[in-house]
Amino acid sequence: MNRWPRLHRITWLLAFVFAAGMLAASHAQEGEFWEHYEVPGFDEAMFDAFRDVISADAVPISVEVAEPVTIALVFPSLDLSDAWARGHAGLVGRLDELGVPYQLDTFGTSHDDHSLQLAHLETTMARGYDYVIVGPTEILVQMSIIEEMIEAGIGVIVWNYSTPLQEWGEARYPEGGQPLAYVGFSHAEGAHILGEYFVERLRNEVDGTPKVAQLRGMPGITDDQRSGVAMQHFQDAGFEIVHETYANWARDQGYAATLNIVGAYPDVDHIHIVSTAMAIGAVEALDEVGRAGEILLNGWGGGSEEQLHLLEGNLHATVMRMQDDWGVALAEIIKFDLEGRIDEVPLAVSGGMQLVDDTFTRADIDAILEYAFRYSGDLEVYR
Repeated sequence: MNRWPRLHRITWLLAFVFAAGMLAASHAQEGEFWEHYEVPGFDEAMFDAFRDVISADAVPISVEVAEPVTIALVFPSLDLSDAWARGHAGLVGRLDELGVPYQLDTFGTSHDDHSLQLAHLETTMARGYDYVIVGPTEILVQMSIIEEMIEAGIGVIVWNYSTPLQEWGEARYPEGGQPLAYVGFSHAEGAHILGEYFVERLRNEVDGTPKVAQLRGMPGITDDQRSGVAMQHFQDAGFEIVHETYANWARDQGYAATLNIVGAYPDVDHIHIVSTAMAIGAVEALDEVGRAGEILLNGWGGGSEEQLHLLEGNLHATVMRMQDDWGVALAEIIKFDLEGRIDEVPLAVSGGMQLVDDTFTRADIDAILEYAFRYSGDLEVYR
């Protein structure tokens, strides 16, 4: 049974109609990444079929696996967002349901510790894991070591990216240089959903030309998509962009940047933010200066702390990921590979997303979370 509500699936599909056209020109110029639907030979029917597998009940593995498969999970688990922990829970929960015997080791870093993550990847390659799931701190930094792992025959899954590197070609190794798959939530899709929402809201709530500032993450493909697509919406709407700054995906830097923005531009109408940590920092900054709830703020991901601030009116909207999808997808990719069916898995898999704003009640959010957090539930055990 497909458990993701049909309305959410339609919203997700329609979002790409706009995002595809918006991103086409920039990708052509960069020449580095494809969106999942831009990969030559993209099969929409296969993509939809695999998403149905993710959202449906588990179907146990159909082959006997004599020895536990060894899996290394290398990811920036020290990020404030609970997304990583929920992905871990989805992976473990689904593997158990699938009946795949496994040994799972985790290697954590902060979101910007590229050197430590490189060291972790060297370790996993030396130990000869069957599968390495890597959530790159920045994929171009880890590109060479990922190539080495792929060429060594390790089943690599790139996590938190749904944008295949063009340089690795169109096919998986050994026919090409691509990993088994990429799994993430499309940053461009989320940016489109939020950008479109705030254009409409600002037009309805602001007299005159809305003033917008933006807290960006750090230079790289993730920020280019999350920040760039949203900002394009605001520019196309004729809004005044008063300020943009990088806050390194960090809570403390989001806090400091927000204080600077409201000090320099007290009449700003919306501060657009592209991560949970920076959003929470912005909430704290506005509360400190007595302006909580006055300036429109957004989150990204819809995790537990964002939900609390939405219900209290300190955040005004977020794009909520059907978070456990990306852990479930990892488990299903491993199962399909063990069954010799990796050709039935699209090269890039993108989970579903849902706009949630400050009109939602606790009951409304809980109805979404029943699916989105179906494996991770109460995260206290994982934190």
